[in-house]
Amino acid sequence: MDRRVPSVAVIAVSIMLAALTAAAPAGASSTYQLALGQGEAFSLLGHSCGGIQERTYATGFAGVHGLPAGDVHLQTSCGGSGRGGGYKTTTYSTWASVTWDWLGHVRSYSRLEGGASENPAFSAEDAYGDREYNSGTVAYLETTSPPLTSPAAPTGVTATLVVAVDPETPTPDQFQVSWTPAQETAPYITSSTITATPVNSTAPVLTTTVQNGGTSALVGPLERNVTYSITVTNGDDEGTSAPSAPIEATDAHPHEENDGGGGGGQPPEFGRCVKLSSASGAFATATCTTESTTGTGSYEWFPGVVAGGFTTSLKPATLVTFETTSKQKLTCTGESGSGSITGAQSVGGIVMTFSGCASAGGACTSPAQVSGVIVTSSLQGTVGIERITEKEGREVQHLAISYSAEGGGALLEYACGAGAEVAIEGAALAPAPSDHMAKTTALKFSQSAGKQKPQGFAGGPAEVLISSLGQQVGLSMSATKVGEEAVELNTVI
Repeated sequence: MDRRVPSVAVIAVSIMLAALTAAAPAGASSTYQLALGQGEAFSLLGHSCGGIQERTYATGFAGVHGLPAGDVHLQTSCGGSGRGGGYKTTTYSTWASVTWDWLGHVRSYSRLEGGASENPAFSAEDAYGDREYNSGTVAYLETTSPPLTSPAAPTGVTATLVVAVDPETPTPDQFQVSWTPAQETAPYITSSTITATPVNSTAPVLTTTVQNGGTSALVGPLERNVTYSITVTNGDDEGTSAPSAPIEATDAHPHEENDGGGGGGQPPEFGRCVKLSSASGAFATATCTTESTTGTGSYEWFPGVVAGGFTTSLKPATLVTFETTSKQKLTCTGESGSGSITGAQSVGGIVMTFSGCASAGGACTSPAQVSGVIVTSSLQGTVGIERITEKEGREVQHLAISYSAEGGGALLEYACGAGAEVAIEGAALAPAPSDHMAKTTALKFSQSAGKQKPQGFAGGPAEVLISSLGQQVGLSMSATKVGEEAVELNTVI
């Protein structure tokens, strides 16, 4: 994203430090210390023993966007015991090339393979009066009124209707809205706002705001048979985007328009295929996927669930793995969790606890947890069609559930060893067994080299996990999900 118009930097080299600090631009200004976070530093250095020491040197306003840039030296020393009580210390070091935004936040970073700058008396000023300078081994950015630029509008907006499953205790219908932020600024999104405006109706306008980098949220309560025009805006520290291209979605229940047939619902949906005491059912099979042509079947379909709770546990002798696209891994040896079915096409209240978690930086731990334990935030999931194939002349829907944090934000947060805290946001899909009643099913996430498989619903936007370090993250896990009762995801009702 173009953060500012190109400018020509006016660079003054080898000026006395006292003169630099005295030459502040006229008018109100803000000063930020420029640095690389410990988590970002660890991703480049690969070691952190008692913390990573940094020396930061500003180098000027770089690239076509004229953003502040610099070189950062990273170093840590690790000791170990030897024979006779002797100790051997190994020092690890590297250089990083870093670009910051106008608020001193890391914009991008990478390992610096070539020569680095170590000029403690460097200063540079751009055509807008913004100044970048060094004071010894610390770099600063001094700004007056830099031309901040808002993020680009999100794309790929979709809306899925989420309806109540229990007619005895109905809840308002909602839309599960998902979107894709502009790739260049996705790691820096601080909030997103969804607006659903009724079309040709006096129903109220609905809005929902999620914090951080969430890419889906529920908006409601909806009014039945009303069409809504839905837009999404993304915001970061530099402003708010224009609204996304509007899409329209209607709170309509197809099964209410088709009461004359046996069964009814909006596939795919959670429910129960129940055997009747008399031959008066609409279905001939125990999966409620084959209708009785005479209305004398032994089975009937009942939408929703009576007891929707479930638990999850990692399969023995397997690992939970979080892997970045740069092939850095965090592994856990255990997992346990719980949640419930919350709608015809949704699950929620899911909390997973991972144990025995570690990476190259040592044990990885969530805030307020014992060493090696990572706990997710409360998660939600939405059922969708991942792909469609053909078998014996008929279409077969392959379902998946997209898991994300309830209300947006991070799925989980942790720190490894003495490194900085890392947050993982976004969504991940897991295949969902369908068209058979089961109490026990598989919960399996798959990834390769940091890329989730599958990575989105058919015809929908990509749904991925992103770390606060700006890298895509893949999750692999093979667990068993046990429900309070046998439930089915039916694709043909």
